[in-house]
Parts: sequence; C-alpha cells; structure tokens
Amino acid sequence: MGVQPPGAPAPLAEWWQRLVARIIDGVLFGIVYWVITLIMAGLFLATYSSLDGSSSGIFGSVVIGLISGVLLGAIYIAYELIMTKMNGQTLGKIVMGIKIVPVGGAMPPGGLSTDIALKRAGVTWGGYLISGIPFLGWLGYIFVALNGASQLWDKPLQQTFADKVARTVVVKIK
Repeated sequence: MGVQPPGAPAPLAEWWQRLVARIIDGVLFGIVYWVITLIMAGLFLATYSSLDGSSSGIFGSVVIGLISGVLLGAIYIAYELIMTKMNGQTLGKIVMGIKIVPVGGAMPPGGLSTDIALKRAGVTWGGYLISGIPFLGWLGYIFVALNGASQLWDKPLQQTFADKVARTVVVKIK
C-alpha cells in the first residue's frame, strides 16, 4: 500500500507503477516516432535528390535529426499536455491506475489546469527538443532520464523535477 504524506490527496504511486506507465506511453510514442521519422526521411531524401541528383549524406542525416527531434519533442509535449489537462492521466497512467494531481489540494475530478499541465509536460519532455542537435543531443536524453529518476531520491512526495516545477504529485486511484 502506498504512503500518503502531507500534501498528497491520496496514497502516492509506487516508482515501478510510474515506470510501467512510461514504458506503455513510450511504446506508443515509439511507433509514432518511427512512422514520422520514416516519412521525414523519405520526404527529405526525395526533395534533396531531386535538387542536385545526389544522395543527401551527412547533411541530410543532420537535417532529418534536427527536424525530427523538434517535431517529435513537440508531439510528446502536446500528448502529455492534452492527456493530463483532460483527466490528469496519460494512457500509461490510465492502465496503471495512477493520476497526476496538484500538491496540497483535494483530488480534482478532472485534469490539471493548462498552466500546470504545460509546465509538467515541458519539463518532462523538453529535453527531446534538443535531441537532434549533433554532439549535444545526448544531453536532452540525459535530462529526460534524470527527471524520471529524480522521484527515487525525493522525499517525502517522490516528485520528479517536473512535479516540483508544476507542484504536482502522482497518486494511486485504484
């Protein structure tokens, strides 16, 4: 059974529940990422080849990486924003029976306010926006991973960096 510290309207979600929820969302997003990357690569290679008759090489890979990183980061932020604004849950959180709620208040029947949902989504997935930058993109992935892991050492509310910025916690609802 989860612990219900002061400031949380229900018992906190376990770290493994949050991880499984992210894996579920990640699998769904991975499919979207793969499809968009294939489309982007096909469009760019067709356009570039028609301009000079040669293959795109390293330049094409860099451009595809930059555009894909920004586009896919924006899509993931939008997914998280829309889902948490609607009911405080992504599809993974729905499956796992956990919900994002504001710290210090009662459990809201719906989702988060737009500003809270945007802050949380931006900090959670903002690192992906720089993922396509050569030699620096790995920093975005490290930030996303550190954000997710930060709940493991935060006590007593087990908040990620994004939770702290948005003043939210993740609780069990079933």
